[in-house]
Amino acid sequence: MKKSALAVVFLLALLLLCSCKKGEQSNMELSDNKTVTFVNRVNETDLWILPKTEKNLKTTVWGTAAASKVKTGESRQVPLCDPGDGGLYLIRMIDTDSFYYSANDVALEAGWTIEIKQNDTHQVTAEVKDENGALKKTYEVFSARL
Repeated sequence: MKKSALAVVFLLALLLLCSCKKGEQSNMELSDNKTVTFVNRVNETDLWILPKTEKNLKTTVWGTAAASKVKTGESRQVPLCDPGDGGLYLIRMIDTDSFYYSANDVALEAGWTIEIKQNDTHQVTAEVKDENGALKKTYEVFSARL
């Protein structure tokens, strides 16, 4: 009886870890290998790219980061889940100086690039470019120290 209960708990935990639509990302649910390129022009950061869903909009628990410890100036391939409401994503980041970054309603597709950068007035933006490098849109990114 104890072994079967332990097996059920293990399977439930595994299902929660593999459920991208629930706001948690791991490499296990990405069977079709969809990725975007993330370019970091702010401090070293952890990055989450979440489907825009009502649940993800209301939570501060995002699961495993899509990319961890992305250094300033580093470019990295990042897994991309199926999009949420309206085909859009939420971008969440926390850097090594305890700054939180947030952008909502971001349109992304596999093969595209998202570059996060800060200008001289400390305004943070996210530039999204298609697979050919053409600018699709620039998004304002909220940032504040935690």
